[in-house]
Amino acid sequence: MENRLRDSNQRSGFTLIELLVVIAIIAVLIALLLPAVQSAREAARRAQCINNLKQMGLALYNYESAGGAFPPSGESTNFNLTPPSTQFVDGGWSALARILPFMEGGNSFNSLNFNVDYNEATGMNYTGCATVVNVYLCPSATRLPDGGRDGIDPNDPVTALLNGYGNNDYGATNYTDIDPTGSTRYAGSFPATPYRNKYSRANGLMHQGKTRLAEVTDGLSNTIAIGEDAGRDPRYLSPYTEAYYDGVNPRPILGLGPAGLSQGAYRRFWRWAEPDEAYGVSGQPNNKFRPDHEATGFPWVAGPPYVAQGTNAGNNDELFSFHPGGVNLLMGDGSVRFLKDSINVVTLRGLVTCAGGEVLSSDQY
Repeated sequence: MENRLRDSNQRSGFTLIELLVVIAIIAVLIALLLPAVQSAREAARRAQCINNLKQMGLALYNYESAGGAFPPSGESTNFNLTPPSTQFVDGGWSALARILPFMEGGNSFNSLNFNVDYNEATGMNYTGCATVVNVYLCPSATRLPDGGRDGIDPNDPVTALLNGYGNNDYGATNYTDIDPTGSTRYAGSFPATPYRNKYSRANGLMHQGKTRLAEVTDGLSNTIAIGEDAGRDPRYLSPYTEAYYDGVNPRPILGLGPAGLSQGAYRRFWRWAEPDEAYGVSGQPNNKFRPDHEATGFPWVAGPPYVAQGTNAGNNDELFSFHPGGVNLLMGDGSVRFLKDSINVVTLRGLVTCAGGEVLSSDQY
């Protein structure tokens, strides 16, 4: 009787082996579930990025309806030089700054003085340009520092007031210098951009001055207006300086830029107000070449650490996203498309040019 009572009072439970098996099964299920969760989250982020570009497209067309043309991108090309070269002659502002009032950004726009540079020395434009414009930020992108502003610039004390200028993950593709034949043996060819041919440079949609719809003879649906160039931050250096110049000679400018900067200071192309946020396309999207910024130099190049400057590696002034497989693009007709990494570079050149005469079909991209 005593043994039976003792047995009935004993509690049943898992053995150690059973417990380990259960834990292993749970771990396997979690491992199977996590990729699906990450994929769902990325799909949502990509959808938000697409929506951002659609809003920019609507703003561009509202701008065009009001002014009869698309805005200048700020960066453009001087075709009087051989080879053609980059210039900044349309004022110290980007196209993204100009379309703000057509994108519910009227309050920020009204605080901007377009008669001087966005980073004019007195700081009169700083409050407006420090605004975080969520439409200009891709939710998939990562950068340093993490957030909507680029942080305090040690050369510009005024940035300490609001902790930096507003960041940006998009830009106008205002030219391409991909060789029309896809050759890799011309001027400007580099391991990061082997197809670049500086002599073959051609205008994109938002080039110097305003672009009327009739100028886009390649067709608006076959011409890129704005593409992702996500994740740029203060670790990067533009090859271009604060001065307005024609590709060779500095020219008089409206404002010197922020305190401590001169005409020889490098531009900060990760800000939405900066005209250098626009860029040329020199190679395939999502270029994997590294390093892509100037914090680390190329191991085979001797000299200062800024050897990555202007090489178009990674997202350094190229089509680049944090979406797997390609980048989102706003086309000239207002539609948004996903461009695969594997696109033929000659086809990509045709998508950037606005009057190149290329004949493209949708199955090519």
